[in-house]
Amino acid sequence: MKTTTVNGTELAYEVQGEGEPVLFIHGAIWADFLRPLAEQPAFSEFQRIRYHRRGYGESGGPAGGFDLQAADVVALLDHLGVDRAHLVGHSEGAMIALVLASSYPDRVRSLALLEPLPSSSWLAASNFADLLGILGPAFEAMAGHYQAGDVAGAFDALFEPTGLDWRTATKAAGPGVIDQGIRDAATFIETEASALVDWTFDPDQAATITSPVLSWSAASENPLNPATRAFLHALFPDHEETTLTNGDHFSVTTNPSAVAAPIATFASRCSDAATFRG
Repeated sequence: MKTTTVNGTELAYEVQGEGEPVLFIHGAIWADFLRPLAEQPAFSEFQRIRYHRRGYGESGGPAGGFDLQAADVVALLDHLGVDRAHLVGHSEGAMIALVLASSYPDRVRSLALLEPLPSSSWLAASNFADLLGILGPAFEAMAGHYQAGDVAGAFDALFEPTGLDWRTATKAAGPGVIDQGIRDAATFIETEASALVDWTFDPDQAATITSPVLSWSAASENPLNPATRAFLHALFPDHEETTLTNGDHFSVTTNPSAVAAPIATFASRCSDAATFRG
């Protein structure tokens, strides 16, 4: 990967292909988790930009809050000479994408949100408040394992309550990704995990977003999935929605072609060329 210095931190990135830019923002723990998605033929008409967020992979640290990470993306786009990009954010990366699209609406052509975690304040006031009784203990158990030196056990504690198999997913993401997550665990567990709990995003912030919005989710038994769909509907009543049957939160690595197809179609409809044709 190439590197550039933004906001005092060295970011690693790669650019593939030609066309309108699509920028992929990975979630927690694994910097290369969206590599299979970005390499799908469905995105062949686009220029694909993938990078490692600060504190992950080949990028430097320290980790930063969502506002700073949104500014990192804008600085990276400036470095690449990109005025506007289609954003594809997964999990925590979708939360950062929301902040970016709200703070810098003129830099975003379309916004594909792949299962961001609903804010705790929204959950507490919603019909899904009982999920806080799952998330809280999971984060506490994760921290306990990590402090005992058991990083793999920390990941088990975080993902097993919602039925997610992180080992299979990281193996599908490519060689070295499991070890990458073990090395970068401190960035998430010591810094970003608390940011997830404290994160808020409300309809007033959503109202500043001017780009079309797509919500991607999986039709799994994960209790977070319906909460995420409801959260995004509260923020964007008129957004588009697509659901992957027989998928889960980690289908971005285990079934990337099925995930990519509707997102690429959405981005194509939101492209300059589509606007010109219309």
